[in-house]
Amino acid sequence: MNRPTLNSEGLPSIFVPAMIKRMHTVAPRRRNQGRPFRPAPARLAALLAMCVLAVPSVAWAQSVNPDTLLAHVKYLASDELAGREAGEPGADSAAAYIARHFEAYGLEALGTQGYLQPFEFTSTVTIAADSRLMLETPRGKRELKLYEEWLPFNFSSGGSLSGPAFDAGYGLEPGDYEGLEGPGGGAPIAVIRGGTPEDYDPHASDINTSPRRRASLAREQGAAAAMIVVARIRAPEAGDPPVPAGLPAVQVLESPEILEWLAAEDLRVSLDAKVEPLKATGYNVAGRLPGSDPARSDELIVIGAHYDHLGLGGPGSLSPDSVTPHNGADDNASGTSVLLGLAKYYAEHPAARPGRSLVFVAFSAEEMGLLGSDYFVSHPPFDLAGVEAMINFDMVGRLRDGKLQIFGAESAEEFPALLDSLDAASPMTLSRVGDGYGPSDQTSFFARKIPVLHMFTGTHSEYHQPADDWQLINAEGLAEVTDFSIALIAELDGAAELHVVEQERPQARGGGGGYGPYLGTIPDFGEVEGGGLRLSGVRAGGPAEKAGIQAGDVVIEFGGKQVLNIYDYTYALQEHAPGDTVLIKVRRESEVLELTVVLGRRE
Repeated sequence: MNRPTLNSEGLPSIFVPAMIKRMHTVAPRRRNQGRPFRPAPARLAALLAMCVLAVPSVAWAQSVNPDTLLAHVKYLASDELAGREAGEPGADSAAAYIARHFEAYGLEALGTQGYLQPFEFTSTVTIAADSRLMLETPRGKRELKLYEEWLPFNFSSGGSLSGPAFDAGYGLEPGDYEGLEGPGGGAPIAVIRGGTPEDYDPHASDINTSPRRRASLAREQGAAAAMIVVARIRAPEAGDPPVPAGLPAVQVLESPEILEWLAAEDLRVSLDAKVEPLKATGYNVAGRLPGSDPARSDELIVIGAHYDHLGLGGPGSLSPDSVTPHNGADDNASGTSVLLGLAKYYAEHPAARPGRSLVFVAFSAEEMGLLGSDYFVSHPPFDLAGVEAMINFDMVGRLRDGKLQIFGAESAEEFPALLDSLDAASPMTLSRVGDGYGPSDQTSFFARKIPVLHMFTGTHSEYHQPADDWQLINAEGLAEVTDFSIALIAELDGAAELHVVEQERPQARGGGGGYGPYLGTIPDFGEVEGGGLRLSGVRAGGPAEKAGIQAGDVVIEFGGKQVLNIYDYTYALQEHAPGDTVLIKVRRESEVLELTVVLGRRE
């Protein structure tokens, strides 16, 4: 599961393991095969009987070998793969391992390079060794040492400029920039103190104190560059996509000598920040098993799991100072092992294969913001209109007390009844969340109006830490999840047609008031040429949809504030209140539209 990410408004998002009732509208999908949806028990019993006849030793929770599943986890979560960070050799080895198994199982290759679907992304930034930062006062000049006394942030834009320094104090509010000279008086370079004022109360304030927010505020107020004083210089790290802030933004070491220079009157700064994005290649791994019914082989059930993790830690790690493999046994070697287990099972048991074709996809760069799955649905090797449903496995290695959580349980009209019947027959206990959106790869499919289900066995204290190793995996639990999924796939295959549910956000319970403004947009974390925030979807009935905002629109301005990225969008939204009327500019193909939206209330 990806790092604590951004929800539909770009704010921190978490899973809540409880049933959430939703208001919704139902949109019919594609074909009508003429077969009504039938409740599960009779058909499920027939399926299990068929499996027993086809493979005498098979019964519920016995159709896959737990040791085989655990062997996949052991390899993927080994130190040898160094945390499987997308774009790094360990992730490439994991992709090759998955591809070899797909080939061994006889899956049809769906990638552009065999089973591999490569895609390019920005991993971090590189900083040229001849970058320079010079401080100049009437008493002389002082060049700071790169990497020791100063360094561009990973979100810095490149640029070369010279101009007067402006003392912006802590640079937390627009008032800190009163008196900032415009371009006519030279390029003002904001000098910003680190930390916070003595009277700052983090519990009573909603001011964002991050260096990125200070840099973007400096840009909004007219500064040409931002110099932020820090206690420690941190080099950009792979795995933290830079998302440029739109101006050169550098960190300067907090030392007595440098602070004395920064406090001098008539300080001028010359900055040459040679920052370039570092491109990397990730690989989705995709294969197909044809359905048993030739008349329905163009209808697809997609089975997915991401195989990347956090590498040696750093961005996204909950032990950020531990430079050691974050092996991600549960997150998400576990889901990948179930993916491989299902592919093997259906390859070896043609009698159990559904009428619809099965597509197996192992995604990369999920931890960086669903980059792999977003690329997959944007460059699909088949017509997405043929996808009836997508099942995602993310963190399924810690089954406890037989409790399986399923997200997206209301993303199709038929899912509640289907899951009710499975719940009655399964030895596991199901808890459900209706929403099809969430911080994992099913979101990329649900944004394309495809019903989704995400399997999840719960979080734990080792999440995004080095301790998430294979020894803590419940192998028998992996087998139970896999066998449950075999029954689930049979049920999905038996549904004549699935009708996607375009969901609204959860409604407040008990009449209590909500907090914060709500727009109802689903961000796309991929890069956008020319800047802006692309939207992968909008929530049904939300303020954005009512205003005419559509999936695929690129937001370029929000309430008069320029939007270069998801952070600008989030900051601009947070400056408003529920009920505010806001003008939003979006780029839709080659046209720029101005749309007026009335913000709702987040609940």
